Amino acid sequence: MYWVDHMFLRRVGICLAAAMLASLLQVATVSSPAAAARGFTPQPGVTFNSAIGSEAKRRQVITKIIKTIKATPRREEIRIMTWNLQSTAAVDAMLRAQRRNVRVQLLMARTNAVRIENESFRRLQRGLKRGNRGRPADRRSWARLCGGSCRGENGTAHAKFYLFSKSGRARNVLIQGSANLTAASAHNQWNDIYTTTRRSGPYGFTRKIFTQMAKDRPVRPPYASWQNNGEKLAFFPGVGRRSGDPVMQLLNKVRCRGATNTASGRTRIRIVPDVIREQRGMELGRKVRRLWLDGCDIRIGYTVIGKDVSRMLRAPSRRGPVPLRHMVEDVNGDGQFDNYFHMKAMTIVGNVGGRRANHVVLNGSSNWSTVADRSDENIGVYWRKGLTNRYQEHIIYWLRHFDRRNAAAAAADSPLARTTAAQGGLTDDGLLFGTGPVNGVDPYANVDMD
Repeated sequence: MYWVDHMFLRRVGICLAAAMLASLLQVATVSSPAAAARGFTPQPGVTFNSAIGSEAKRRQVITKIIKTIKATPRREEIRIMTWNLQSTAAVDAMLRAQRRNVRVQLLMARTNAVRIENESFRRLQRGLKRGNRGRPADRRSWARLCGGSCRGENGTAHAKFYLFSKSGRARNVLIQGSANLTAASAHNQWNDIYTTTRRSGPYGFTRKIFTQMAKDRPVRPPYASWQNNGEKLAFFPGVGRRSGDPVMQLLNKVRCRGATNTASGRTRIRIVPDVIREQRGMELGRKVRRLWLDGCDIRIGYTVIGKDVSRMLRAPSRRGPVPLRHMVEDVNGDGQFDNYFHMKAMTIVGNVGGRRANHVVLNGSSNWSTVADRSDENIGVYWRKGLTNRYQEHIIYWLRHFDRRNAAAAAADSPLARTTAAQGGLTDDGLLFGTGPVNGVDPYANVDMD
């Protein structure tokens, strides 16, 4: 009997030990991503992604944002403004953050919950509401919509910025740029984000803007800016602006000759504004053309351009037309553009701001359009050599990529190829924004204008 009991106890012990080991392994497996997230701290600086190449390169921007969400500790706060939300992984990360007692707040443009069946937003909204049960009012999370511009009279909620009271070991984390929290942002667009950490100035200012936006009612004046030590943040709508359009302000500081940090002595300007159209696009375009005629070294890469702006920039002159490059790809040959440059950036190297060897970069969410001037938008301006050079090298690399791509398209014998080459700057082709479908196909059907 003793032997039987002993063997039974041994077997029970073995089973218990095995169960405990399996449990420990399961805990280790489940907690390892959480441990990895806890070990992540967002680093300051710029992050780019590519719409082509490896999965990692495509997802560099969205991966950083999601890792920052995952690394937000309990009792901290996350505030996100995104024109659109279409990411299962991001929603999962935000709901898990709320479960560890992080307060999560997200704003989005109403149009993206009305014109489409946006399950990502609805799931986040439902999940955050359920997670609020039993929590005090000051710890409740939410996901809300703005009907037009959150802080203005019309327009849309088009800004893209991400605030974290703490992530990893860094407090006061601000991420801003051109990237929405969407799968398209990773897989169909070229985007940028710029991260600042451990700085109360830009973080506190942007948090104040977010608080105003969350009320979804006009503020006066809606245009607001903050600047310190060669850095500026500006938030549209531009109504009530006293200092002028921040893009035009930069262009007005340019002198085209006398640069001592470029080989040619000409000031070098590289522009990828995504959209150039309407009255504001025309005004900025005319300024760029004047700088081109004054001798500046200029290249523009765009996704959408107004036909009138295109004709003005491509008009003959003593230097020829302003160099333009259409930054789109039709991957499957169906006549619709699938991948496109979504950055809204400009770099200036040379004689600018009263110095002959200066560097400045502008980034953010704002297209060169009138609707952008009426909408919620974020703009960053940084007078920094290293950062400007990183943006400029990135832009130049992709301008050359599309140069080669469009040259190949020009040599191909197909209507689409000839049209693509024409949009690259050879002719004015009738496919420019506002002219409607060509041969029954709308090339911009996949470009959501975000």
